[in-house]
Order: sequence, then C-alpha cells, then structure tokens
Amino acid sequence: MKFALSVAKLSLRKLFAEKWQLLMFLTIPMLIGGLFFLITGSGGNAKPIGKLLVTDNDKSTLSKLLIGGFNQGPLAEMFILKEATSVEAQSLMDDGDASVWLEIEEGFSEKFLNKQPTKIKLVKNPGQNILPQIAETAVGVLTDGGHYIQVLFADELRQFNDLLNGKDVSDAQMAMMSIQIKKAIESIEKQLIPPQIKAVKVKEEKQTTNKSSFMLHMFPGILFMSLLFAAQGLALEFWKDKSQGISSRLLSSPGGLVQYLNGKLLAGIVVFALIAVVIGLLGLFILKLSLSKIVIIIGWLMLSGLVLTNMMLFLCLLMPSEKSASIITSA
Repeated sequence: MKFALSVAKLSLRKLFAEKWQLLMFLTIPMLIGGLFFLITGSGGNAKPIGKLLVTDNDKSTLSKLLIGGFNQGPLAEMFILKEATSVEAQSLMDDGDASVWLEIEEGFSEKFLNKQPTKIKLVKNPGQNILPQIAETAVGVLTDGGHYIQVLFADELRQFNDLLNGKDVSDAQMAMMSIQIKKAIESIEKQLIPPQIKAVKVKEEKQTTNKSSFMLHMFPGILFMSLLFAAQGLALEFWKDKSQGISSRLLSSPGGLVQYLNGKLLAGIVVFALIAVVIGLLGLFILKLSLSKIVIIIGWLMLSGLVLTNMMLFLCLLMPSEKSASIITSA
C-alpha cells in the first residue's frame, strides 16, 4: 500500500509540474462552451425590430389615425416608423433596408367617409418573414374595423366629413348626430351583451427565466469533455512511464505492477475530484445550481472518471506504441 501511495504522489507531482496539462482538462471544454454561448447569445427574449416606411399622400386626420396604430402597444416596440416619399421608400425597399412600406393614397379620408372604395398599398420585404406578416395582419385588422364602422355609422360619417371639410353644421345637426350614434351603440349592445364568449382571467405565475439557460444545457457537455480529456491524459501516462523503463522493472518485482496501477487509480481519483470541485463551484455560483446537485455531480464525475480511465488504459495496453494509443483514445 505504501508503494501505491508513493506512485500516486509521484504521479500527482508530475501532473502539477506540467500545469498546462491539468489546465487543459478544464480550459478546453469551457472555451468550447463559452464560444457556443457567445455565438448563440445570452438567451434573452429580445423582440425583433423592423423599419416601417410610411408614405402619407392624404395628410388627413384619418390617415394619421391609421398610422398611429403602429405607435401604440406591442407594435410600437416592433417597428420604427419613418416617413418617406414614394421614390425614397421604393429605393429603401429595393436595397432591403426596411421591413414594410405602407402608402396611403391621396383622397383616402374623403373616400372613406363617403363610403367609396379606397386603397392602401402595403409592400413587404421578401427577405423577412415575421415582421412583414405582423404588419400585414395589423393593417388587415384596421381595414376590417374601418369597414364595420362604415356599415354602422354611414350617416354619421357623412356629417362628420362635412364638419372636417369646414362646412357649417348647426347645433341641431350636431345634436342629431350624437343621438344617432347613441342609438347605433345601443342597438349593437343588444346583440353583443351579454357576450356569447366569456373571458376568464387566470392568474399566471411568472416563470423566472434563467439568463444562463444555454450554459445550463451546455454544462453536462462541459463535464463530459473534461472527463474525456482527463481520462485520456491519465491513461497515456502509462506509455510515458514505459518509455522510461519503469513498467519493465515493475514486472520483475513481486506485486509491483498491481501496486503501480493502484497508485495510478488513486492519483486519478484526486484529479477527478479536483476537476469536479472546480466545475461544481462554477455551476454553483454562475448557474445557481443547488448544493445537492453539486454533490451528485462530484460523485458522478469521480466514479465515471475511474471507469473511463480504466477503459482507456485497457485500450492503451493493447496498442503497440504511444502514438497509436493516443489516436485510439482520441477517436
């Protein structure tokens, strides 16, 4: 047993003398995980932002109300509005510098209030899918809403058009328009109230999102890569000792080879424990893993490391040279 402890101490001393090898077991897996983390981002819930070009040829109150729909609610967080002429907007769309182009024709307000067909031009960037589709859906909802307003408030819209055009509207006409709007709303209420579909509010618990979710998924991979590198390095130590003539001398001594292998296994336990503690501390402080999981990780890494080291050592013993053993264990 004393000889096994001496072998373990000597192996650890050699390993710590070559600090780069011990660091390689940890740094390479962490560098790979860090690169993947940088490539994929931090895992946040950033919303897409696009540019919406607006060409308002009507310059009316109604056209401004239509455009204002993109300045409210979630749409305001998705689109940046930019006014542009038809030529400028066409040039930007050809260059792919905008997501959507919305053009309102001249006389839009007049035609709408007089229940005449009008046109809204919507041009989508073919290189984008999500934002142009959202803009098209929003414009479709606004046009559907405008159609129902035309159907329900046709007379009121006509009087409102006269008011916008600066025509004289008497107090009696204003009062009549208010009464008509009230009656229309009351008739709609009879059909809509009580509602046929009831909305039930459900209190949803806010789920705390872990910003390090990607690194959390990469964590098992980092563990296993560290395990592989360490097991391969410990198994190849046999060939380094053989090149120095140590194994041939051990074969001539009774029980020497067994004690030598036991010492190598003890050194492996210390190395895997050290790696497990370092990675476990990173998981504890960076990924906020529970202490119980860290203990399980350390135990699993030590046990699996010993099994994997013995498997690789067995393969190394079957190879005729150190180079072939390195190739086989790396495959």
